[in-house]
Amino acid sequence: MLHGDVPTLFEAPTAHGSQADIVLLGVPYEGILVADRHSQSPPEPRPPESFYARFGADEAPDAIRQASLIYSLEHAGGVAAELDFHTISENLEIVDAGNHTLESAEEVAEEAAGSGGITIALGGDHLVPLPLMRGKQKGKPEHIAVVVFDSHLDLHPAPPLWAGSQWRTLIEEECVRPEDMIIIGPRGVRQSTHEIEYARQHGVTVIPLQEIDDRGLSAVCEQFVARLESVDSVYISLDIDVVDPGFCPAQKYPDAAGLEPREILTMMRRATAVRPLAGFDLCCFSPRYDEGQRGALTAARFALEAVYAILRRRVLDLV
Repeated sequence: MLHGDVPTLFEAPTAHGSQADIVLLGVPYEGILVADRHSQSPPEPRPPESFYARFGADEAPDAIRQASLIYSLEHAGGVAAELDFHTISENLEIVDAGNHTLESAEEVAEEAAGSGGITIALGGDHLVPLPLMRGKQKGKPEHIAVVVFDSHLDLHPAPPLWAGSQWRTLIEEECVRPEDMIIIGPRGVRQSTHEIEYARQHGVTVIPLQEIDDRGLSAVCEQFVARLESVDSVYISLDIDVVDPGFCPAQKYPDAAGLEPREILTMMRRATAVRPLAGFDLCCFSPRYDEGQRGALTAARFALEAVYAILRRRVLDLV
């Protein structure tokens, strides 16, 4: 158990340092909140809760850990049926480093990367990838691509430490080049024209949900895979609101008719078959809106797929 009645993610061993093939961690951070269509508010005091003003991403890591028992490594070491029944524990060292602040999460990511490992993180809101990518690039600088699954672009210019400007901040800090960013799944009307213009001017690849419908999943995969061939590794960031809320109702910013989980798993597999996974995070899950823990289970399965990405390279000798 990690603390109280909360197990570690997948019942992995607790961490002693951050030197392992995979370091699991939670970052229960929720910062600036969108109060309504025209205003933002600090996290405390929280604005009156409404369907528009939803929160609770800071409660996500432990809720996902509890659902992850279904994928426990105690099941004979975690036998991966999808990978020719290879056992996770026999091939990878995995530890759960517990919950962290933004600052200490950056340190964990730096130490993990420096020792040849990666982080799989549970947010928190979508500011969480900012310290993780900063730490990763400090620990092992690489030419890295970022594949983002999100209903929104998150390319606002300000404020710089907000779960709507994190990618713009990382681009300006030169942690990632704009032409190496791929944002998959935007839909709905909750977008900003200045973000769209920034993406077009700076070469950010944006693949709206409609494009997947029109061209087909295979064609879209070929498109973004071609963009990954020139980089060293790929970081994947998944905002849970890209998922159809029928599969995961526990979203801060829900929008109907999203991607199915298996479509996302397929795209994750295609991306990590081309280049090694540099890290993974899942953000904006809010368990207070979950129903029957089905959203938490879906989130845990996405985290497991990130583990599979490392295992696949280890046992299938992908190069």
